[in-house]
Amino acid sequence: MNPINSYTSWQPLEEVIVGRAYSPDYFDFIKNAQVRNQLQQILLETEEDLANLQRTIEKSGARVRRPDLPDRDQFINNQVYGRGAPLPPLTPRDWQITLGDKLLRVLAMQELDGLCREYESVGGIVINPHGPTGWDENCVLNQASASCIIRVGRDVFFDNSDFLKPEQTRWIVDNVLGHEYRIHEAVTDGHGDAVFAILKPGVLLSSKHDVHLDLGQDFPGWDVCKIWDSSIWAAMEVGKFKYEQSPGAWYVQGQTPTAEFTQFVNTYLRKWTGFVAETVFDVNCLVLDEENVIFSAYNKEVFDYCRKHRIEPIISELRHSYFWDGGISCCTQDIRRRGGLETYL
Repeated sequence: MNPINSYTSWQPLEEVIVGRAYSPDYFDFIKNAQVRNQLQQILLETEEDLANLQRTIEKSGARVRRPDLPDRDQFINNQVYGRGAPLPPLTPRDWQITLGDKLLRVLAMQELDGLCREYESVGGIVINPHGPTGWDENCVLNQASASCIIRVGRDVFFDNSDFLKPEQTRWIVDNVLGHEYRIHEAVTDGHGDAVFAILKPGVLLSSKHDVHLDLGQDFPGWDVCKIWDSSIWAAMEVGKFKYEQSPGAWYVQGQTPTAEFTQFVNTYLRKWTGFVAETVFDVNCLVLDEENVIFSAYNKEVFDYCRKHRIEPIISELRHSYFWDGGISCCTQDIRRRGGLETYL
């Protein structure tokens, strides 16, 4: 059996990678107790939620794999004298994607090396354009994101905008995809999987950021549910989010960040956060199969739409999506789904 096989986001899931954040002890070196405690609480709760996501996926019968973490002592030693903590292996969907029977490593995160070597050892095809060192400053895919690629069987959509350039798309088409695929451009000025998501053929979730897309033309006859109001605004209201303290960049559920913590995040953890106020996490989901989809929060409009199409929405909470700027889709990367290449459009 080929360990790598996925042509869509909705065929029955068999194996998936769930990301991992640093454990709290990686930041024991922080001298300010208030900052240290706030950050360690976020890390602890993040892993609790990811472990629950793993259990939720495993109940469906799919296998869950997790990335490694860097050596703790080496990490701490580097951070004491460094200029900021690197990203943890939390969002594998940003760095790699399964395209049919191939796994493309857009960014070769070291923490995923072990899993990729394992797939190769049993016959899987892993494509790493960075080469054996894991990083090539001249690699054509530098600064690209795999989340800008949406698979619809024979049709593949590329979000040629801020995180994927046309020349990078061309390289992927020429070096990874075959002649049997049809290529489409979908410009959203962001990560495509946070703008629209296909739950099953004919059923599509979209968001207010789809203004540059012509979904009626690309998906003729499909039922599109467009989400205007993200669940983040309700979460911010409940949490008494102070917009003027952190104007949309990041938000911590259940905490009021101190000035010291805010300064620490904005200087030392600046690689971790995004601009969360614009992200619609209600679209950022993981489809287990055509009847079951995992979301990170309740949204009445989304859940009513799912049940209209005989899909059971499952909640697996990610309390700190608003800090990491990463939803369920970001934190997972499907490796194998049951099924082959089919035409849906």
